[in-house]
Amino acid sequence: MEHQDSRLKVLLFDLGGVLLRLNSPADIFGLQMSEEEFLQLWIHSPSVRQYECGSIDAETFAEKVISEVGLPYDAAEFLGRFKAWPGEINPGISELLERIPAAYSTALLSNTNAIHWQQPGVASILEKHLDRLFLSFATGFIKPDADAYEYARAAFRCTREEIAFFDDNPTNVDAANSLGYNAYLTRGVAELEDALEKLQVLE
Repeated sequence: MEHQDSRLKVLLFDLGGVLLRLNSPADIFGLQMSEEEFLQLWIHSPSVRQYECGSIDAETFAEKVISEVGLPYDAAEFLGRFKAWPGEINPGISELLERIPAAYSTALLSNTNAIHWQQPGVASILEKHLDRLFLSFATGFIKPDADAYEYARAAFRCTREEIAFFDDNPTNVDAANSLGYNAYLTRGVAELEDALEKLQVLE
């Protein structure tokens, strides 16, 4: 759904795939399946949900994922590979976020974990440009569950129609739209900039 909406007050951004570059999971994990198959397993994995909601530790998470996906290495190697999955903040993201007028509130709404959030050059950059951080491992809520979106909405005390949400995962976008949010599928800087320009929320 693409339209200008003068009621918008809050802009919510996903992290990986939108603000942050992700390395190829096929290369990182040495997959014996397609990336699409892996990402579907990932988003539906009970252990991923538990870890990114902060309910299990990294070692338990690693052991469970190895079992679920059938990866041919131990937990220590998995965690090393897992840490290398995120790349850097996409070039141009800081400049793009600086073009958002102060009249709009901005926030990160991300399924993420302490390992990835603590990578050098992630938190230190985004905290400068965003008003709030809704990180699943800290909030306990994970997309595409309704509670994740509602937690952010309640924090801003606004309506669903006053929020625009940008994510690279169609499942998360569809879930947000079904709840009445303005959600947009964007991957990388160019698509995000195009969506923000269409909404006329950039200076």
